[in-house]
Amino acid sequence: MQDVLELETRRKIYDLINQNPGIHLSRISQILEMRTSLVEYHLNFLEKNEIISSDKETGYKRYYVKGKIGIKERKHLFILRQKTVLEIILFLLKNEVSPHKIILENVKVSPSTLSYHLKKLEKKEIIELNRYGENKGYKIKNKDEIISILITYKPYKILDGFEDIWTDLTV
Repeated sequence: MQDVLELETRRKIYDLINQNPGIHLSRISQILEMRTSLVEYHLNFLEKNEIISSDKETGYKRYYVKGKIGIKERKHLFILRQKTVLEIILFLLKNEVSPHKIILENVKVSPSTLSYHLKKLEKKEIIELNRYGENKGYKIKNKDEIISILITYKPYKILDGFEDIWTDLTV
């Protein structure tokens, strides 16, 4: 493995993936200020040499250091690296059970976009729809697991505008 990572460019890409599992190609290029084609070449090389692995869903291929993260964590990280999804999750962490209308007031997207993301989160078993009386609201299904992933992998760290959100959440 050391020979594969001797090249400085490859080492930088590997280190970034190691620090930010689930990061995608264009974000790697942006952070490292490298051409996308150059990063893609090295990612393919690292994958071919079984140093990293990837998952592809919804148009994005996300990268991980091989053997470092379990399948369930990868699935959660894959979705938590999406800005709107992360906003929803962080809002639900602060507000135990919230109806669609309240989430919509706090996550600035269209009603249909919010519904799309909420259904996606339900399908991935990250949130669930609870009924209380005649009302219904969304809540995080396994709060401790999601918090653990947020603390361990900090998916918000590389998203623009999310630098201070974790601090705000824990206060």
